[in-house]
Amino acid sequence: MGAAQSNEHGASTAEELSYVLAERFATKCFTPLELTHFKDNFFSRAAEQSGLRYWNEQTLSDFLAIPDSQDLFLDPGPVIFRMLSYLGSFPFQNTLAPTVLTFEAMVKVVVLLTERYGKVLKRGRKDRIKLIFGSLADVARRPPVYAAAKEHGANGDATTEEAESAPVQSHSLGFSIDEPTNDEYDEDEDDDLALAALESLDAIEVFKHDHRVDKTIYETGISTDTFRRLLMLLLVIAPLRPLESVKIYTSDFDGERMEAIRKEADNIIAAFSPEKRDVGISYKSFARTISLSLPYLFDPLTALFEHMLFSKNLDLSQRRQKGLATETEEEDAEKPDEPLPPPATITLPGSFESAILNPTVVSHLSFFLPSTSPTLNLFRSGIKLHPVFSTNAHGSSLTSFSHHVMTWQSATLLILQGTEEGSSDETPITLGAYIPQTWKSPSSSTSQPSSTKTDPLPCLFQLSPKHILLSGNPYKPQSNQNTPTAYFSTKTGIAIGCQIPPPSRSNKANPKPHGAGSLLIDSDMETATFLTAPIGHDGVFLPPSHTSAEDAPTTVKLDLWTLEIWGIVPNPEDAFSTEPGSSAVEMQRAKWEFEAREAERRRNINIKAGAGDSAAESARWLLEAAGIIGDQGRHSGGSV
Repeated sequence: MGAAQSNEHGASTAEELSYVLAERFATKCFTPLELTHFKDNFFSRAAEQSGLRYWNEQTLSDFLAIPDSQDLFLDPGPVIFRMLSYLGSFPFQNTLAPTVLTFEAMVKVVVLLTERYGKVLKRGRKDRIKLIFGSLADVARRPPVYAAAKEHGANGDATTEEAESAPVQSHSLGFSIDEPTNDEYDEDEDDDLALAALESLDAIEVFKHDHRVDKTIYETGISTDTFRRLLMLLLVIAPLRPLESVKIYTSDFDGERMEAIRKEADNIIAAFSPEKRDVGISYKSFARTISLSLPYLFDPLTALFEHMLFSKNLDLSQRRQKGLATETEEEDAEKPDEPLPPPATITLPGSFESAILNPTVVSHLSFFLPSTSPTLNLFRSGIKLHPVFSTNAHGSSLTSFSHHVMTWQSATLLILQGTEEGSSDETPITLGAYIPQTWKSPSSSTSQPSSTKTDPLPCLFQLSPKHILLSGNPYKPQSNQNTPTAYFSTKTGIAIGCQIPPPSRSNKANPKPHGAGSLLIDSDMETATFLTAPIGHDGVFLPPSHTSAEDAPTTVKLDLWTLEIWGIVPNPEDAFSTEPGSSAVEMQRAKWEFEAREAERRRNINIKAGAGDSAAESARWLLEAAGIIGDQGRHSGGSV
C-alpha cells in the first residue's frame, strides 16, 4: 500500500481499515435483529477455504434467485457477482477490487445497495451512481486473493502455493478493453468520495492514497452487453417488494416476453448514446442520464438485497408452528412448495384492457415516473393506475374523451402509440405525459391550479425506440397562464406543453409549441406531433438530458394507433397524498353516473330548432357553458 498511518484501531493498511469499516457499517446501519439474520444467511451458505468463509457466484445466484442463461436473457449472474466484487472493496476499489465476497465485504455491499448509506456517503445517490459505474466499467481486473495472504506474500511470510490457493472469481476477468479516452471526463468529478466513517476512523490519508491511483476506470466505459444484462434483470424485478419471492418474477418466461424485455432494455440503453464512443457508455453520460432521466433505475436492487436481512431459518412464527405441529402436519410440511402467487400489478381493472401497458413497459415507467413522494418510485409509493379512457374502447371522439377524462379528479398518465407518418418503418413509437393536475372542462378558463413545492412536477417522455425524458420545469413562472401543462378543446384537440393564443371569434386559435418540448394531438385523434428542442427554459418542460445546445430541434409526426388515459390512484397510507386513493375512483364513478343521468335528461330538451330560435340558442348556450355538450368550435377550450 505504501501508507503507514495508523489510527486508534491499530489499522494501517487498506485491508485492515476495510475490515474495521465493515464492522462500523454492521453496527451503525443494521439493527441487531437484521444483523443476526444477515449472519445466518451468509454463514449457513458460505464455502470455506484455508479458514476463510466466502460466497462464490453460484451461491449468490442461488440465494437471490437470479435466473440462469436463457435464449434471450443473457445470464445476469456474472454481472451481479462482478458488481459485488467491486463494491465489497469499498472504499479502496482501486487497491483491493475485485475482492472475495467475505462477510465483511457483503456487509458493505448490502449497505450500499439497500440505500443505508446515509452515514457513509455524504452526497448520497450521486456517490452511489459513481460506485455503480465503477462496478460495471469494462476494465482489466486482477484475480481476487486473500487479503492476508497477499500481505504475507509481500513480506515473504507466505509461499506462492498459499497465495495461489486463494479462491478466485468464478467468471471471466472482465470484458474486452478499449483504449481509454479523456474527451468526456468531467474534472468536477475528480474529487474523492467524502466519507464520514473514514474520517471518524482517522484514516482519511490512507483513503486518499488509494485514490491517487490513476482514474482509468472513469475514462473507459460500460459495454452495452454488460449493461443490457443488468437492465433486463432490473426490468423483470422492478415490482419486487422486500422479502417477496424473486421467483415470482424470474420464472416462466416465454420467447415473446423475453424479446419484449430485451427491446425495452435497448430503448433505455439508447438514452446513454453509447454509439458516440468506442468504449461504450461513458461516465459523464452515465451519471447525467441516471440523475436526470432515470433516477429510480437501480431501486430494484434495494428490494433484492433486502433478502440478505431475513433468514427463513430464524422465522420465529414458523418455528413455533413447527414445535406445535402434529406428525400429520410435519408430513404436510415436507410436501413440495405451493404454486407461486401471481406477480403484483399496479393496474386496476376497469372499462378496458391496455394495448400499450404491459409488465415490462410499467417497469420502464417506474424508473423515472414521479409519484406523490420524490424519493419513492411508482411501485414503492403504492399508487395504482385506473383505466379512464382508451380510443380502442371508447372511440376517437373528443366528446367521449371529455366525458371520461374531465370527471377524473386526480393526476393522470397519458400514453399513446403509433408509427412515424410517411415512413416505411413499422417500429412503434411510444410517447406519454404525466399530468399532476386535474383536467378542466372545455368551457372553463385557461387558468390552472397553482402547484406547491410538494406537488410532483409534470413530465413528457418517449419510451420507444429511445428513452427520452423532459422533466417539468420548476422555474416556469406561475403567472404565465397561457402555457398550461395540458389543454383540451373539441375545436383544436389536445395540447401538452403548448402556448395557447387568446380566444378569438374571427379565427381558429391553434396551440403553438413552446419551450423545450410539446405534444399535439389533432381533434380527430388520428395524428400526434412530438417536438423536442435542446434549449428553451421558459416552457413547461426542460430539455432532454442527452441533448446539447448545438443539437437541432426534432419533430416526429405519428399516425396514431391508440391513446390511453390512466388515472393515478394515490396510496391511502401515503402521508404526502392529499386525497385518499379510493375516493378518486368513487368520485369518478359518481360523476359518470351523473353524466349518464344528464345524458338521459338531454334527450328531452329540444335544441333542434332553427338558427333564429332564440330559446333554442339560449338552451344550447347554457348546456355548453355547463360543459354538458361540446362547444362545436364556438368557444375556447379548457386547460389543466
